[in-house]
Amino acid sequence: MLQSMTGYGRAEYTHDDIKAVVEVRSVNHRFLDISLRMSRSLYGLEKYIRKEVSTYAARGKVDVSIQLEHTAAHDLSLRLNTQQAVQIADLLRQLQQAAGCTDKLDTASLLTFKDLIFEQQELESDLEASQHAIEPALKAALQALQAMQMDEGEETARDIRERITTVQTCVEKIELSAPQLLSQRQETLREKIKNLCEGVIVDESRVTQEIALLADRSDVTEELVRLKSHINQFQQWLDAQGTIGRKLDFLMQEMNREINTVGSKISDSDIALLVVEVKNELEKIREQIQNIM
Repeated sequence: MLQSMTGYGRAEYTHDDIKAVVEVRSVNHRFLDISLRMSRSLYGLEKYIRKEVSTYAARGKVDVSIQLEHTAAHDLSLRLNTQQAVQIADLLRQLQQAAGCTDKLDTASLLTFKDLIFEQQELESDLEASQHAIEPALKAALQALQAMQMDEGEETARDIRERITTVQTCVEKIELSAPQLLSQRQETLREKIKNLCEGVIVDESRVTQEIALLADRSDVTEELVRLKSHINQFQQWLDAQGTIGRKLDFLMQEMNREINTVGSKISDSDIALLVVEVKNELEKIREQIQNIM
């Protein structure tokens, strides 16, 4: 079953007094690209989070957002970065001297740089408690993401099957008409040679041989055989499990190659219309499978 690379999932879970809110968004991408948005205090969980995401997504650009909320009063443990504070104070004094300021350096001036002076202490127990809240929320969000991707993939597969059926029908029509067109091509060549060689003795066997060689350039039997084979393989892969987007894209390229050759070999208005219809449907299918995992 096809799985789209586009999807969204959100979930939340509360463990003790910690509530984890996880959002996962995914769009199409050539490879798996995971971006995380979370506080630095959770960097210790990055390896686990990436591994968990990779079990649900093989391709796509996946953005994961994790927010923690404390449902009860939480005592933040702050630490003064003394070394940083001293360096900032020294720099401020140097600035006062350079500018000729006589104002006295006070604590209020240093508090302007509170984000650099104060650090929140993160204990291992805090990280462990956060993980207990994050794990269920992350799994649930990824499952919601995957469910949406599967639903969209099912809709995409339905549209692709209809289009590939149209392609198959057109190819069958071309196949039915090709032998007659080839025979007409041979007869046309024979008439032209006859008119050109009127009154001249020619080797009939040589003429027949040359006509066959010229007509062979209009023979599309091999291209149609390969095209039908690609269509059958494509239909089988639509029902396959796993990552098949690149395989389908490869078959699209091969089918386009064959139908272009058919169009260049046969100069018939009816066949030309069928070729255009096939190419149009293949292009729409190609656009669809760019979003298939």
